Amino acid sequence: MGCTSGCVKCFLNTLNTLNALSGLSLIAIATIALSKAPFAYILFLYGLGGIIFVSAILGCCGICQENVCMTATYGLLLLAQLIISLLGIFGFKFSENYIEKFAAEEVEMKWNQELVEPGAMDIYQSVYECCGRDGPDDYVAIGRKTLPSSCYPQADTQKPHYLAGCVQKSSQNFVALFNYANDTNWIAVGITALMIIAAFYLVGRFRKQRIRYNY
Repeated sequence: MGCTSGCVKCFLNTLNTLNALSGLSLIAIATIALSKAPFAYILFLYGLGGIIFVSAILGCCGICQENVCMTATYGLLLLAQLIISLLGIFGFKFSENYIEKFAAEEVEMKWNQELVEPGAMDIYQSVYECCGRDGPDDYVAIGRKTLPSSCYPQADTQKPHYLAGCVQKSSQNFVALFNYANDTNWIAVGITALMIIAAFYLVGRFRKQRIRYNY
């Protein structure tokens, strides 16, 4: 194995480490956003994150063992990963407006539940530090004389209550998660493109080396 191939192996394994971390971060984002974002988007993040992580592990094993079949499979997984990443960016058309609309619909559903089951909004109000659908006045409008304790920091009614509505606050949180995931996805695309080139270069080198040893 020549010096160039050795450098490519080190370079690729370094990128594998970054790629594995990128995959784990996408899985973590999907877990954080579970039940807080569209199911299709969560599924996309889990699928992409899983492929990225598995391909990174497979790549490390194939490169260290100089295994042609394993490294070629790794290269094909990288290619699939690149296609899925590009589909996620350009094909699925997840936009901030789409995410905001989803957030508004989720809060509206919880608010309608609150009207018949007091306390349904508590989890949203505690997590997003908000009060009511559009603001605290929503409770006055439906005849509630006091605000739920979840409208207060640490449920302490002696403190000032939250002023923002849950539609606004949940939308902001969803969009922040979406933008972070999108940035991570772009990083994954750049890393993957470099890794595909390096992986198939090594496949060619490993094949030549095997042929040389057979003779």
